[in-house]
Amino acid sequence: MTLPSLETIISYLTIVAAVMGALFAALWLSFIIWAFRDMRQRSRDPFAQLLAALLTAVLPGVGIIIYLILRPPETLAEAYERALEEEALLQEIEERPACPGCSRTVHPNWILCPHCHTRLKKACPDCNSLMELNWNLCPYCGNQHVDPYKADSPASATAVYDETLIPEPDPIAEEPIPEDNAETSEEGSVL
Repeated sequence: MTLPSLETIISYLTIVAAVMGALFAALWLSFIIWAFRDMRQRSRDPFAQLLAALLTAVLPGVGIIIYLILRPPETLAEAYERALEEEALLQEIEERPACPGCSRTVHPNWILCPHCHTRLKKACPDCNSLMELNWNLCPYCGNQHVDPYKADSPASATAVYDETLIPEPDPIAEEPIPEDNAETSEEGSVL
């Protein structure tokens, strides 16, 4: 068995080196393209997209590792889906009214909470539609009424003082009771 000549070994090594170099160049180019496309999915900033591609181009092996460490954790589509899920959850929470007394979920057409008996709504005296407790005007029929469960407003609670309407006291009612005829209780007060 004869050994191959040195020239043949060198030619084989040259072919292997060329193939390895071509594979390395293709891998390096694919890293650059992948980093650019990945950053396009994660950021709208064109400067960040170019920086990701340049980082992997300038530092062939280490650049891709640095990019993987520094890239945003989620894509724009994932961030959008997460925002939609959060908004849907918030709407679901907001749509469920809670009792102010016991914080349990109540239906919007309940007048009283079945758990703690807190008054939730009131009915309009004219059209019998449900209204919020703080409403003084029915949005369904336009009836304006005063809530019987709230105190009168200061304007309606203030009475006008007129001396002619107050009768004079009778002089008979002002006579004092003699003290020797009054009975006293055990505590010493006059009965």
